[in-house]
Amino acid sequence: MNIAILGAGALGCYYGARLKQAGHRVTFILRSAYEPVRREGLHVHSIHGDVHLPSPSIARTPEECGPVDVVIVCWKTTCNAQLATALPPLLHASTRVVTFQNGMGNAEAIAQHVPAERVFIGLCFVCVMMNTPGTVEHLEKGDIQFAPLLPTDAGLRGAEELAAMFAGTPVGTRCFRHAEQILWCKLSWNIPFNGLCLAHGGISIRELFLMPQEVQRARAIMMEVCRTAETRGFPLPQEIVHNQMESTAGMGDFVPSSAVDFNRCRPVEYDAIWGAPLALARQAGVCIPEWERLAQDIRTRLQERYSHT
Repeated sequence: MNIAILGAGALGCYYGARLKQAGHRVTFILRSAYEPVRREGLHVHSIHGDVHLPSPSIARTPEECGPVDVVIVCWKTTCNAQLATALPPLLHASTRVVTFQNGMGNAEAIAQHVPAERVFIGLCFVCVMMNTPGTVEHLEKGDIQFAPLLPTDAGLRGAEELAAMFAGTPVGTRCFRHAEQILWCKLSWNIPFNGLCLAHGGISIRELFLMPQEVQRARAIMMEVCRTAETRGFPLPQEIVHNQMESTAGMGDFVPSSAVDFNRCRPVEYDAIWGAPLALARQAGVCIPEWERLAQDIRTRLQERYSHT
């Protein structure tokens, strides 16, 4: 497969390196990391084995890359306004586009520019960071869940074909028919933990777990998200809260993506991760006091930051 990674930060570089490892042709569309990668290649330090691509195919723009079979959108949701100009140069008549982004609304944004039957969601359960441009640190997990935007038999087959691209790599994959089901699965972690680390000013998971009351708060928020998913017809596995609390406790110095963005004074993906899901919870009539309080804490924190920058 000929694959383009659009917005190749830590996440895109990690999965792009794994796809290259599997024998695919991968072009990384880079911004700040372009020059370091051009000079020194791409380095991935991973719990599943290191990867070094000494001369990867890189581009600054989609035009430099040209049409591909699969586009993987990895940039922040705050960049989605650029889809209208970024996607067309990468498309041919049967190009599939999959979003590896956080939160809700991304596949629908892509479907404004690509036929909906060729749009897919890939939810990545992974801890990756790029503190040094061109060097990825992979700390935990790495599996991906795929689903089509349109829940059809053809869509499910397409999701299975995307999952098969990772055959022979350490990346585990699963496929589902309904995108909303897997969206709630990842949001059950992202909303409480990404949110609380952001609300506390951009702290790490280790720092959060030093505050027992906040750990209990995370559990309560996660349970509210799970109740919302169930009310909307997408019940999550019963053991998900226990399992995610246990696995998160071991993430150590990992700083969730929105906390990283906050620390670096970048736009935060509030609408995709908290705003749109919160609107669905309210619409469904679910009692979510802890989630509402978290959302207010995040808005307050962001207002304080923006008022001083």
